[in-house]
Amino acid sequence: MSLPPPSPGTSTAADRAYLSLSEDIVAGRLQPGSLITEGERAETLGMSRTPIREAFLRLASEGLLRLYPKKGAVVTAEDDAAARHLLEARVMLEVESVRAASEGERTTTLRALEGFLAEQADAQASGDALAFARADHAFHAAVASASLNPLVDGFYSQLRPRLARLTHVVVRSGRSDIGRFLAQHRELAELFEQGDAAGYASLLRSHVGLDGSGASGS
Repeated sequence: MSLPPPSPGTSTAADRAYLSLSEDIVAGRLQPGSLITEGERAETLGMSRTPIREAFLRLASEGLLRLYPKKGAVVTAEDDAAARHLLEARVMLEVESVRAASEGERTTTLRALEGFLAEQADAQASGDALAFARADHAFHAAVASASLNPLVDGFYSQLRPRLARLTHVVVRSGRSDIGRFLAQHRELAELFEQGDAAGYASLLRSHVGLDGSGASGS
């Protein structure tokens, strides 16, 4: 999945409602501008409105929904300025993790990155754009968590759903060069392994289109 599941033993109806809604938004099944209501979603998921309301509030706090009292909620959109701000924040948080990760955590994270690279290669071979996007986002999230700094991880977690949606939009658009993305991810993994924060920052800015090239990576 694009978003992490609740911790074992902590899944509630609100968690399930949140995961269902967030996946539909991130994967594009609910498009920006879509109006959704608690009643409709409760009927779809077979649960009461209370957990749906909790999920709406959480998604609104993460920037995926805009709430309209007594009417429902509208799926938000990212304009160019907002997308750039999100990507700038991603670069800062990932680069800080590359700089701060311990040798032991670097080794552990690298194993996870190799798994995500394998998933991306499989997705590329099968032409599964959404599977590629899920592994793409998981790759970057793993790097951002490598510092083991709870504040850095908390900041990234708050941005995670919107970043995941950006990744899916880019890959689903058909305008992305998946082969180039995968090659750059392999280079990013090598720079992470080396602890080369400056090199990682330079490549990541190019990867996500913040270097003035106009290309938009994921």
